[in-house]
Amino acid sequence: MTPQASLPRPVPSRLHAGGEWLLVLGLAAAQAWTTLCLGGYLAETMVTTAWAVFGLAALAGLLWLLGTGGEPPRLNLAALLPLPFLAYSLASVIWIAPARWLAWREWLLWVQMWLVFVLVLHFGRSRRQTGVFVGTFVALGLTGVIMAAYQRYVDQNWLMLGWVHGWSQAGQFIGRSAGMFGVPNSLGALLELMIPVCLTLLFARSTGIAVKVVCGWLAALFAFAVVLTGSRGTYISLALALMLWPLLAGREWRRRIAGVLAVFALVAAGVWGLYRFSEPAHVRIQPFLEGRFELSRPIIWKVGLQIWRDHPWLGSGARSYNLLFDQYRPRGFLNDPDWAHNDYLNTLSDYGVAGFLLWAVAGGGLLWLGWRAVQRARQEIPPAGDHFEGYPWRLGLFVGLAAFVIHLAVDFHTKVPALAFGFSFGLALLLRNEPGLFRPFRLRWAGFGLATMASLLAWNVAEPLYRADALRYPLRRAIDKQAATGKGDLNAIIPAAKAGFQRAVQVYPADAQAWADLAYATVQDWRVAGGDLATIGRQAEAEAEKALKLCPVDAEFWVRKGVALDMQARQKEAEPCFRRAVELAPNTPPWWYYYAYHLQTLPGRKPDALRALETCLALDPSNSGAISLRQQLAGQR
Repeated sequence: MTPQASLPRPVPSRLHAGGEWLLVLGLAAAQAWTTLCLGGYLAETMVTTAWAVFGLAALAGLLWLLGTGGEPPRLNLAALLPLPFLAYSLASVIWIAPARWLAWREWLLWVQMWLVFVLVLHFGRSRRQTGVFVGTFVALGLTGVIMAAYQRYVDQNWLMLGWVHGWSQAGQFIGRSAGMFGVPNSLGALLELMIPVCLTLLFARSTGIAVKVVCGWLAALFAFAVVLTGSRGTYISLALALMLWPLLAGREWRRRIAGVLAVFALVAAGVWGLYRFSEPAHVRIQPFLEGRFELSRPIIWKVGLQIWRDHPWLGSGARSYNLLFDQYRPRGFLNDPDWAHNDYLNTLSDYGVAGFLLWAVAGGGLLWLGWRAVQRARQEIPPAGDHFEGYPWRLGLFVGLAAFVIHLAVDFHTKVPALAFGFSFGLALLLRNEPGLFRPFRLRWAGFGLATMASLLAWNVAEPLYRADALRYPLRRAIDKQAATGKGDLNAIIPAAKAGFQRAVQVYPADAQAWADLAYATVQDWRVAGGDLATIGRQAEAEAEKALKLCPVDAEFWVRKGVALDMQARQKEAEPCFRRAVELAPNTPPWWYYYAYHLQTLPGRKPDALRALETCLALDPSNSGAISLRQQLAGQR
């Protein structure tokens, strides 16, 4: 054993030290804010988060630009590994992606994930500053435990931010706890990053009794919340990662195998106990014992593979999976997945073999560097009382990251900002004190470039894009809810929605969905307020045409244009629009209903309308509009 090699640190000036503390507190606050707001799922959350991350990056650039007045700053080379993928994904946004406004949003998340990684790598490396980062995650974990217990035992319909938007938990998740997230699997992913750290510190000989007690309680509470999530993906990924733990920690193969068997026995006993004494867990486990596995994920994965086979090398474009899903939708599958529920497959589908390899090399390379950091820590004696430099800490970080990586095979955690940032934090904490990764670098010029890039991205891309979607999303949701349930006053909903959509396209004119929603609201406004049908139809046509110019492969946009043309009594021009919609989405029931409604207005086309209705009802027998229209046409015939 050798004393730990000390990593040279610049001597900070008072200004630099104050700026670094501001950066540390800002990173902790951004992580907390994003996590507590449904994990950053909503665009209104990301308006604040993006300004925070890009603003902190600009601050870091200024700190590099000003320098410390002491030893020249050093660059951690791990920060460079993701750059090739970021460049490739940017090219995909500009030249390949069919829905550029969505692609920009995904690329911005990749960039923010990288920026968090870079900032934690280079700043806040003192023991107190590291304690701020760690304390933030512990506090979030405990908050998640409290919320999970409340959601399970007090109000199962409770949803974070539900009181703001009037939302409640989705029916499919009733009985499972999501904490501050909307999806239980996301809470499981956050906790699986932290549980291994608590366990490795708990069982380490070098850990003091007080730290052992705290870590033991935290591990128990976090494990309790994981059980409440009912997330089988978390159960499996955490169990596999914990079985990896003795393989990594053991010095002899016999001890390693014995450790794996011991962990397996504990996991099996825990699963048996849950199956035997917990009704919610019994419901989640029983299908596996009967050989009845989840049906939706294999369908979603199959579509991802089909998209990749059609775009093998360069992919279908950043953030294109959901948009292209309708073209490959199986008959009778009515769900609308945003992602492939498998981040590996999603990346392969969107970015092709070329992008996937760059993504995998970046992630695999960082994990390999992390394993080297674990091995180095094993050979060295950390400073007395500094658990953030010791081997158990680093081993726990690595095992938690491994659990997260395994879990990506069945979920989309890199698409959830809070989880993406949490993974970046874990990697950075693992790698940031590795002497072999630091090289002298002219960080003053790099600081100027970082500050400039962050400012431009925040002001010109992130702010308008997130702001427009924050204006659009709740209004479209309100319209869809009224259409599905009949609840709500259209006289209030539609004018507000139309005004909101108009504001959204002013803020970010490249948002095709906002233009399509505006066309939809314009048509609905005629139902509410009346007016000249042809004039309103021309207005809706112009709005739908702008959506199609931005994204001609979305079936909904063609339907919006077809409806607008029908309002102008231009049925011959409208029919190709409806036909194009059902070509792009041959197994999506609503578009067949719209097509049938169009056909029944034409002389002599009622048999064609009935055939379109039969197709719609074959895909979705519960479509009330199609049932009503078929009865009406049958009565007329």
